[in-house]
Amino acid sequence: MLVIFLFAIDATIVSTAMPTIVARLGGLELYSWVFSIYMLTSALTTPLFGKLSDLFSRRRLMLIGIGIFVLGSTLCGAAQSMEMLVLFRAVQGLGGGAIYALSFILVGILFPPETRARMQGFISSVWGLASILGPLAGGIIVENWSWRWAFFVNLPITAVASALIVIGLKEEKAIRHAHRLDLKGAVVLLLGLLLIFYALAESSQSMRPVNPETIGLVALALVILFVFLVIERRAEEPMIPLDLFHLSLFRTSTCVATLASMGVFGAVTYLPLYLQGVIGLSASRAGMVLLLLSLGWTAGSLLAGQAINRRGYRFVSTTGMVLMALGYGLFVIHKSNVSLPSVLISAILIGVGMGFANLATLVAAQNGVWFQRIGVATSTLMLFRTFGGAFSVSLLGTVLLNQMQQNLSRMKDGGAVSGLLDKLANPQNLLEPATRAQIPVELLPKLTAVLADSIWYAFATAFALMLIGLVVSLSLGHYTPADTPRPK
Repeated sequence: MLVIFLFAIDATIVSTAMPTIVARLGGLELYSWVFSIYMLTSALTTPLFGKLSDLFSRRRLMLIGIGIFVLGSTLCGAAQSMEMLVLFRAVQGLGGGAIYALSFILVGILFPPETRARMQGFISSVWGLASILGPLAGGIIVENWSWRWAFFVNLPITAVASALIVIGLKEEKAIRHAHRLDLKGAVVLLLGLLLIFYALAESSQSMRPVNPETIGLVALALVILFVFLVIERRAEEPMIPLDLFHLSLFRTSTCVATLASMGVFGAVTYLPLYLQGVIGLSASRAGMVLLLLSLGWTAGSLLAGQAINRRGYRFVSTTGMVLMALGYGLFVIHKSNVSLPSVLISAILIGVGMGFANLATLVAAQNGVWFQRIGVATSTLMLFRTFGGAFSVSLLGTVLLNQMQQNLSRMKDGGAVSGLLDKLANPQNLLEPATRAQIPVELLPKLTAVLADSIWYAFATAFALMLIGLVVSLSLGHYTPADTPRPK
């Protein structure tokens, strides 16, 4: 729980400290890469450590992951430029992905199926605590100490976590044999994922998400991933065993988990844009709405941990997808006139729904595979969730930007100021006070309506994805953890 808390709180502490960091180090153009590179590298190490956890000591691997995370945190705190900070965040992300995957894997190994759901619910609930304490801790650190303590604060917590793991985590002596690690597959997978995540990250921040460079990168990544599949079919110890996808429960759980992740990351990314750009809330108040979403996620995880044992995976995951669909449905029904109370209800519904769907699919995936494959099954599910989140940000951003550019082009035909409208084709510019000050008073309501309409198309796309997730979740087996059949 401590290391998951570190992984969860890191993003909120750093985001609070980033304005001060940019003021001290410069390099504003690299601002987004401080977050993107961490997400990229943590996604890359998730399947690697998942596979290693099925072959070697999980306690030792956890301590190695913590060591990499501590090294990255120390280097980030000592960074003297924004370029150095981005590089060291990549190192920190390598350790972060390892401890994130191994925490859920350890719970799956240590606890029997009957109690696994409840314990995974406790672990998942840490996110809600981190979402409350992260911004608060970041503000206190920046105001009272140096921004460098936003990273150095990780060191004492990891020391306590390491001591608890060394003392308390006892592993059964397993018969070890020589393993032929799939190093070729690991390198090809990492390269393919790096390219596709880089392309998605760039696309989500570009004025024109669909451009030749992005298409070329995605095409190259898909070719590399196809080569990876060929390698995995022949490997003795594949990084991602393809036979996992022959198991119905695992396959369906992975699909639902990916779609649910697309829903929650779409809300986290574009709800603040609606709140600030359309309703007119400040950034801090928009952040409070996301806090409600995080708390809903926590509550949903705790409730799901109790419900799975009584009602089974299908009921809990379906309930989660229904709630997420209802959350987006509020935007679809009200078109572009969604009030603040409706947005609050939407955020809570999406958060609670994610808690239900996320936990049900995780426990189903762990219980539906061979015991020796729990590690790689868990990390594979997490990799698909991460990919789903990154892809949804890019997909919904593409829908939003294309719709906004079409609407603005029609306004140009109507004689509006073309130079200013070209700048506003990126909706993030509407949130900048300096840019909003240039907008004529009579033009501002029209631009707000354009933004609201464009966000509606993005949320309608997300609503359709949640409906697909709902249909897929109906095919999950009507099992509880106690009666889930293990594959032969």
